Amino acid sequence: MTRTKALCLDRQLCINPECIGLESENLLAQDWLEVFESGTEARARMREKSDIDEVWVASCQDVEPVNLAATLKQDRPDLMVRLVVGQRSGSLCSRATAARIDDVLEFSGFARLYAVTKGQQVRSTTAQMAVPAFAAPPLPADSPAVATAPANPQPAAKEPRPRPHKGFLMSVVSGSGGAGKSSVAVLAALYAAERGCRTLLLDFDLQFGDIAVMVGSADTLGIDTLIADPERGRWVFSQQSGLAVLTAPTRLETSEQLVDRLPRLLDEAMRHFDVIVANTGANWAEQHALLLERSSVALFLLDQRSSSIRACHHALELCARCGIASVPFKFALNRCAKNAPFNSADVSGVMQGAPIFELRDGGVEVEEYLASGHASELRAQGNEFSRSVDRMMSRLLPKSEVALPQQASSSERMKVSGHRRTRFGKKRAKVAS
Repeated sequence: MTRTKALCLDRQLCINPECIGLESENLLAQDWLEVFESGTEARARMREKSDIDEVWVASCQDVEPVNLAATLKQDRPDLMVRLVVGQRSGSLCSRATAARIDDVLEFSGFARLYAVTKGQQVRSTTAQMAVPAFAAPPLPADSPAVATAPANPQPAAKEPRPRPHKGFLMSVVSGSGGAGKSSVAVLAALYAAERGCRTLLLDFDLQFGDIAVMVGSADTLGIDTLIADPERGRWVFSQQSGLAVLTAPTRLETSEQLVDRLPRLLDEAMRHFDVIVANTGANWAEQHALLLERSSVALFLLDQRSSSIRACHHALELCARCGIASVPFKFALNRCAKNAPFNSADVSGVMQGAPIFELRDGGVEVEEYLASGHASELRAQGNEFSRSVDRMMSRLLPKSEVALPQQASSSERMKVSGHRRTRFGKKRAKVAS
């Protein structure tokens, strides 16, 4: 078998692999795995052995593991490099991100990855052994054996087992308030629903979310109500079309108590909906990490304030310290206009060349329509802001989720599911566009 994985491990740990979570494993006997005790040897072999596509760096005799991982990645940018540590820390994750190391795994996560990889390699070897290395020469056409041989049709191929449905989750986040997250989330969800996707608009601004006001429906279901009584929300998850809405908790003082229950809610929603658009609050908390870890796309929204760009940098640094992968991160600049302080090129330069979507300034119409609950009318009248959100979503949504728009009335497209809820405290006087 060709060795396609490599492990950098010092001699002591190689003898005692249980110290890194690999109980009763003989690492040197794995014919799919190449083990290196020396960093110098590992570097030399990685440069000459291009068929190794992934390396795990846990320890070595002559260099610090994080430095070895960074050097291997610099030598071969195409190589998947994972750093294996006893315990992740913010400073270590920051160093790994700066060095473009692909992943940082604790021992428990590495043990799971090792078991999965080993199983895949064994199955691959078994499949190859089942295929004969050569075939007998064909018999002549007039051979009696051919004439009398009974038909031996190939067995019908087994139908592939259906994969569990996993919806497309887009989180809308920003480093500061007032960037327009709620407005973008509402219009993005309407775009997906109008294209025939089973869509959920999820208000993860757990304290001051006002999505229900923007979509113009008082008959919606709160996250806290759904968690407390799952039966009441079962029909929301079973709907086949239109836009479903889950709003912020009715009592903001209970929001922190719900965080532990949110992962299950997110996983359940992703099994039932094609597209989930999640709005978030300005103050970063545990629910942001829960969303970002599951997101297909994490849309960082900036506006025309320099403080918004600085706050976005702080949020990205926080993600790096927490070990949140940056692969799904996308960026959009809101309220772009002819004489605006910033354009997408300016922000892209600050963000180290990252592509930036431009969302046009829709003027006071955006606030007026959304504050009065007429989001569908805002889309119908062709506002510049709405059109630019459409253009962005056409590029962010996977092609499998984007169908032709359904021919339906605006009232049918805006079908909202849920139950009536009350609002705790005063609603915000101004809705950010």
